[in-house]
Amino acid sequence: MVRFVVPAYNEAENISRLLVDLAPRAHALGARVIFVDDGSTDGTAESIDAHRDGLHLAVVRHKHNRGLGTALNSGLRAALGEAHDDDAIVTIEADNTSDLDDLPRMLELFEQGYDVVLASVYAPGGGILGVAPWRLLASKAVSNTFRYLGGLRQIHTLSSLYRVYRAGTLRRAAETYGYLLVREPGFAANVELLLKLYNAGANVAEVPTVNDWSRRAGASKMNLTPTALAYGRLAAAHLVGRIQPPPISPLAGEEE
Repeated sequence: MVRFVVPAYNEAENISRLLVDLAPRAHALGARVIFVDDGSTDGTAESIDAHRDGLHLAVVRHKHNRGLGTALNSGLRAALGEAHDDDAIVTIEADNTSDLDDLPRMLELFEQGYDVVLASVYAPGGGILGVAPWRLLASKAVSNTFRYLGGLRQIHTLSSLYRVYRAGTLRRAAETYGYLLVREPGFAANVELLLKLYNAGANVAEVPTVNDWSRRAGASKMNLTPTALAYGRLAAAHLVGRIQPPPISPLAGEEE
């Protein structure tokens, strides 16, 4: 089964268009849709309720805005509470920038055995439209830095939210890392989670995608300074070994 996880913060303007695109695909897949309303104050939850269109849909609500990473963590754990190990958990943007036409190819690679399949704007054939040049350079710098630090040189984009995860892979990582699975509350959480899954042995693939920012209404929710500081923390954590899976006691499994 497929489960969509959609973190959303003040996306009321985008929900209607998103669900027009997502609903027929979810129906065709027999999929469950889990929104995480991260403390929205613009009527996002009401917009979701108004456009359910018979979807198998649930909403996880945060009373206050806690950041993308925290919303992602809540959504993934909600999905894992329902999922079997071979189910697909698909995380997408709430602002219509995830091109769902790429999903069949992503699910095809998932069915071939990959544990994480991500949509990559920097892979050959991918791209970003309607983005300020400085933001594009910053995004590329982040991906390139962690590609080399994390040993994922074959993957071109590490910061994307749009991904397909194998539920069993996420579950094993959640059991290994515990509450530290997604430590960063903001946008750096996407890189953090990918590095942790890869270091835990996940097979990772990517599909080129075009991210068109003209499809979204409203401004980006990313605050540059806190995000830059978060990536700095993440790089430091990786260099000192905190991204690696916690050590397993040599006595593990020997207790009666």
